Amino acid sequence: MIESNLDPWPVQALEATLGLPTTPMEAPAELPPLWHWLYFLPTAPRSSIGPDGHVVNQEWVDSTLRRRRLFAAARTEFIRPLQIGLRAQMKERVLGRRDKQGKSGPFQILTVEYQYFQNGALCVREQRDIVYLQGPAVAQPARHDEFAIKTAAADSWVLTLTPDPVMLMRFSALTFNAHLIHFDQLYTQREEGYPERVVHGPLVAIVLARLLALNQVDRCERFEFRARSPLFVNQAIQFTGKSENDRVELRAIGPSGMLSMEATAWLAGGR
Repeated sequence: MIESNLDPWPVQALEATLGLPTTPMEAPAELPPLWHWLYFLPTAPRSSIGPDGHVVNQEWVDSTLRRRRLFAAARTEFIRPLQIGLRAQMKERVLGRRDKQGKSGPFQILTVEYQYFQNGALCVREQRDIVYLQGPAVAQPARHDEFAIKTAAADSWVLTLTPDPVMLMRFSALTFNAHLIHFDQLYTQREEGYPERVVHGPLVAIVLARLLALNQVDRCERFEFRARSPLFVNQAIQFTGKSENDRVELRAIGPSGMLSMEATAWLAGGR
């Protein structure tokens, strides 16, 4: 079990990093949805870090697999708010690992559960799917998703954000994420096969969840997201949302109109 005091500074730092609109008010007492990712971070020694910036054999993955590690999806249940400035605990366990075969070869999906406690009570329960792909990314032209474009045009919530190298570097620092694909352009292109530095999946998910507060939604009971395609630095991302009674459907759409991430937020009391 890992403990944290939930210090307010990371919250202030992430707000400064994202630069999203905020309403003047006193400092928040509760962590916004998904911002628990700023805490309970593993502090692996430098000697254990592999050439991609991750811990060698991190996440219990098969050491024989030539990996590209992707935070592909998560399902988060918010049972009660985590209070900023109060001591909290997190424990984790592996739920399962599946071997799959895709267009680019074999890959693994690792599912891990995280539970977050405060004052002895369970506050947040989360399952994360981490995907390990074999070999470099296959170069493909950007996809044009007509469905994403047409449905986004009808969504009532819209926010455009262009992550630059400073934002990616700051987010990597805040989450103690040394994965080189987020800040080393040469490594990203030569070793991983992407055209540019990749925007963090958790960063995209956090902005999608932040749309709730920016549209006066006070409480979220559950948030699920799934990454569909990568986003790259210095390219505009359109974040959209549409409220449907007890839930909000959310999307992150890349510059070519591709659907990059989709999410659903279930609201407390229907709103």
